[in-house]
Amino acid sequence: MLALVSAGLLALAWSVDAQSDDAYHPHAAFAFIRTGERTPTIHPGAPVLTALGAQQMYRLGQNLRTRYIDGADASHDDLGIQHIDGLSTNVLDNDQILVRTLDSQYLVASAQALMQGLYPPYSLSNATGDAADLLADGSAIDYPLGGYQHANIQSKGALDPQSIFVQGDQNCPYAQSDAQKWFVTEQFKNSKTINDELYKELDLDWSGANLDEYESDFTYAIKRFDYLSYQYAHDRSVYQSLANDTPNAGVYDTLQSLADEEAWHLWGNVSDSSNTTSLRATGGRTLAASILSQFQKIITDRMGQGNKTDTPNPITLLFGEIEPFISLISLMMLDKRDPEFRAMPSFGSAMLFELFSTGSNASFPASEDDLSVRFYYHNSTGYPKQLVSYPMFGNESTKTDMSWSEFKSAFQGIMVETLKEWCDVCASPSLFCRVADKDDVLVMSTPHGAAGLSPTIAGVIGAMVTLGVASILFALAMLVGGVRLHRVHKGEKSELGGFKGSAKLASDADVGNANGGAPPAAGIVGYGGGPKRGHERVGSWELRQKEFGTDLADSPRESYDAIDDVATRPVQAHHRV
Repeated sequence: MLALVSAGLLALAWSVDAQSDDAYHPHAAFAFIRTGERTPTIHPGAPVLTALGAQQMYRLGQNLRTRYIDGADASHDDLGIQHIDGLSTNVLDNDQILVRTLDSQYLVASAQALMQGLYPPYSLSNATGDAADLLADGSAIDYPLGGYQHANIQSKGALDPQSIFVQGDQNCPYAQSDAQKWFVTEQFKNSKTINDELYKELDLDWSGANLDEYESDFTYAIKRFDYLSYQYAHDRSVYQSLANDTPNAGVYDTLQSLADEEAWHLWGNVSDSSNTTSLRATGGRTLAASILSQFQKIITDRMGQGNKTDTPNPITLLFGEIEPFISLISLMMLDKRDPEFRAMPSFGSAMLFELFSTGSNASFPASEDDLSVRFYYHNSTGYPKQLVSYPMFGNESTKTDMSWSEFKSAFQGIMVETLKEWCDVCASPSLFCRVADKDDVLVMSTPHGAAGLSPTIAGVIGAMVTLGVASILFALAMLVGGVRLHRVHKGEKSELGGFKGSAKLASDADVGNANGGAPPAAGIVGYGGGPKRGHERVGSWELRQKEFGTDLADSPRESYDAIDDVATRPVQAHHRV
């Protein structure tokens, strides 16, 4: 975990706390937040947010509220107090805050928990009535749960193009292939050899039956520590086994350090190479585009040049995992001054960017030249108890702020901005990449914005999805309902002389009627009653990797999706008269 906690760090000249400053005026904030604690990825079932993780998010939401919205609660001022002018104080205005996640349960739940702290319940018992709806008879009614406020949380699935701006390495085969190169380096081979004995001697009870024997080496350092850290926090016997007064003293910290090393080389470690060509950091490059886009919208809007249908969001909150977090840290070269950035961020940690101006005038400046950007890191471990600002892109220790023009230029140099660019960089098999064109810029469009999918792409994707659903339904009808297709042989004649038989009418000139033709019989055509099955996944992007060459190595994170056996339809008797 990222442990920027040493007293030496706090003493560095380039560390600047984020306590109240009357001359500092933030106008917009962007936060990328790692999920609160969740169950391990190798735990049976899909990962879910734990109660501890929910509390981490709720606490962070309270601190963000004190900093940006309402500084009245001194018990939650860990992040300082620097209000953004114009934000609604008590009643949530979903047009002022953009909240976006992937569609995983633990990420959506993290966003919900944080928003409870950012905008707590607001009811008639603690307000003047503007949080409740007035009825025609003059009475007022609160929302349930004491005025619970419902945030608009956008969850983006893998079929949504805007998901790439939350986690750009997802469905990006070339990014994953580039990351896998770590496993053939001499550094990896040496670390594996040195630590093989350590992993083989780990107590199997610490991982239960959730890890295979072949996974007991440095190759699976992240997976092993992900599970062990959960057990360490929730299983008393595991915690006691790893205590400092036991023979296993230091083992937990060593495994954490090894997981940090692997994570850094899989998704970071790009500071010494070309930032624009390092594929493993694709998640950080799309995240950079999200940050720059949100700030640019605020500037354009406040200077009277914005699209009136596109509401800018003074606060943007993205919830994700460690991959884009680590990648962006590496792209900004934060590890140049402090190698401790070469690690996994703790659950509930956040990186924050603030667009601000300085001086006696708190209003939005008339010129872009008066705007700057500052980067903060929030360590969820709770120490130090304030935000700390760090210089970006190798700047001097005293230069923790970048002018807007400098920041814009630096981020333009590392970001992946358009859908087509991402599709080309990744060679992605994603559905939307089949119709991407150079004009489709998909950088963090809002629900009210015009900068989303073009009508052409939206129409094509919609049509393809519709055809896909229709095909699946028809296949299910054939499988479960007994519907069959067969060729009609024109040369054969029915001995009944046609489907009407003796009931042929004078107008039926084209219907043949054999002698003794049978009259039509009333009846019901029934479909087979085969057993019904649940939804079955029949494919994934991994199945298309062969289209991009055989050099794409397998990820150490296994997929647990499985395809059920297709149920056979029982033999059915048919009676004919």
